[in-house]
Amino acid sequence: MRVSRRCIGLAEAAVVGVLTLSPTVAWASGAPGAGAGPSNVRVSPGQVHQGATLAVTASGCTGGGTVTSSVFPTVTLPRGATSTATARVDNTATPGRATLSVHCGGRTAHATFTVLAGTAAQGGLGGSYTPGTSEVAAGAALTGMAAAAGAVLLRRRSRGRI
Repeated sequence: MRVSRRCIGLAEAAVVGVLTLSPTVAWASGAPGAGAGPSNVRVSPGQVHQGATLAVTASGCTGGGTVTSSVFPTVTLPRGATSTATARVDNTATPGRATLSVHCGGRTAHATFTVLAGTAAQGGLGGSYTPGTSEVAAGAALTGMAAAAGAVLLRRRSRGRI
């Protein structure tokens, strides 16, 4: 019985010690009040083709910030504990390793990514194709024919002559 009471007492002391030390450790590592600035900067995808987009995510830019690089125009990082900005790599960007900088709270953090030669594949038509007059007319004609066929079938079905 005494052994279990001692174990419980030691466990309580350990919990109190951890809870007492935690705010000090958090403050020293850059929690609120220690100064804001970018941290945990991530680039997705890590390899991107010329002309494609990439997402830059950073923590600690509660007042917003900017993302700069030599291979894309400056983009704005929105406010938030963790926020993401989207940047489009220039079509003429030099293939190879590239660096970006996240600026906020008077501090700067860097991340690297790779620019691949060539343009990114366009999956499907994805907005890169605008139908002309003939395509619209053909689509309207097919839709009209389908509606007429459906009406005929419904009429025949109601009379029992399918």
